[in-house]
Amino acid sequence: MSWDPELERAFHPNSIAIVGASSAPAAQDQQWGGGNQFIRYLQDLSFAGRIYPVNPKATTIRGLQAYPSVSAIPEPVDLVIITVPAPIAPLVLEDCIHAGARNIHMFTSGYGEVGDEEGRRRELQVAEIARRGGLRIIGPNCMGLHVPAARISTMNGQPAGPGPVALVSQSGGHANFFIRHFGDQGIGLSKVISFGNGLVLESCDFLEYLAQDPETRIICMYIEGVKQGRRLFELVREVNPRKPVLIWKGGLSQAGAGAAASHTGSLAGAPQVWEAFFRQTGAVPVKSVDEMADVVRLFLHMAPLTGRRACVIGGGGGNSVAWADICNSHGLEVPALQEGTRALLRRYVPPAGNGIRNPLDAAPLLRDLTALRQAMELVAADPNIDLFILNSDFQMGSQPNPEALEKLGSFLIDFAHSASGKPVVGVLDTANREVLASTAKLVPQLQKGGVPVFSTLPRAARSLNSFVSYHLALRQSQDAQAGPLPSPGN
Repeated sequence: MSWDPELERAFHPNSIAIVGASSAPAAQDQQWGGGNQFIRYLQDLSFAGRIYPVNPKATTIRGLQAYPSVSAIPEPVDLVIITVPAPIAPLVLEDCIHAGARNIHMFTSGYGEVGDEEGRRRELQVAEIARRGGLRIIGPNCMGLHVPAARISTMNGQPAGPGPVALVSQSGGHANFFIRHFGDQGIGLSKVISFGNGLVLESCDFLEYLAQDPETRIICMYIEGVKQGRRLFELVREVNPRKPVLIWKGGLSQAGAGAAASHTGSLAGAPQVWEAFFRQTGAVPVKSVDEMADVVRLFLHMAPLTGRRACVIGGGGGNSVAWADICNSHGLEVPALQEGTRALLRRYVPPAGNGIRNPLDAAPLLRDLTALRQAMELVAADPNIDLFILNSDFQMGSQPNPEALEKLGSFLIDFAHSASGKPVVGVLDTANREVLASTAKLVPQLQKGGVPVFSTLPRAARSLNSFVSYHLALRQSQDAQAGPLPSPGN
């Protein structure tokens, strides 16, 4: 894979031109749409570079000098954002070639996604201009780029903090929701790329870029259709062992495939093909932004995990049955504890109303930190167990106790990283306002300390299964590459 220094200028530009901005009052930005809004986003984010509005009928726009064309700007700009109607866009592209501006974000729509002959003709025209002029076009029909470290965003100017997670998305709506959702969960972003129709640069090009990007450690992708299937397969297989690749493949159902064709003009591909793709590349399949965020948090906060045998700790016998079913339905195992482990647990778990098989329906453990520690150390020594799921509201009794919660958090973090412990995941009912308010400090403490917290047990189990599957596939691949051990004497 090669690094394109010219494309890098699009993600960390010193200068941006916005073609199609209007001289209307700032109060009408929403009415005038893309061009003016993009300028406002950049200004609101305190973009440190130079902003050049382009409109032949304006002298100033939002306090900035306007230029009649891209070629009239006194420097070759690093990124051009085109918001003019589709019939005018080819003239702007020709002007960009003349100006030496090669990185283009085409917000403009009205191409292959329309599905008519005129849209296809326009796409062919844009593709020809791009080839002739060496233009790197993101789009058309897309929201563009969000790079927090560079203080640029064409997606509602959302100011989510910088971090190690990137998203490549054919959908601008998904990209916007991704930014908000990840920001709400404290997940920092390196790059978010909405590429729409992918006429010139498509998913493979951005994956190749992110594979070399030092700001990115985890790569998420929302894909409706792929033009270079073999290239994507080879790239994901190469990148995934170094930077986990999570893929939400849209359009796998018949209805979804039809929607994809009208959304970005994409052919979705058969589900069987994608099942084989995930199996052979080791990439992580997800089915929503929520699921993507859940799995990302495991990669960010949890050490590699290659076993899916969980001990679930909570309270209530009926709940325990349901918990075991939930875990099993999402790929986790809930094995019985060994007889020796159960016998020792009776020292810390009263027999009346408390089960000690697995799940442990032992509410008293959650109210006695000393007993919880001793019980978890016993279970951690059981060879049948790989990890713990603490399925509780963390209230530790009827009245929330901030000091007790802080001690619980410190214990769980210490236990998860100690030689006698094993990984721990928490489940917290964040839909319960009382629970959420009382644990507001505990959850960030746990996540930062390597104990991920989920809102429901199904989400925790599903994400853990995906996380374990990734690491098992990685280990199998490494074992296969290492080959058989040499026989003695050779």
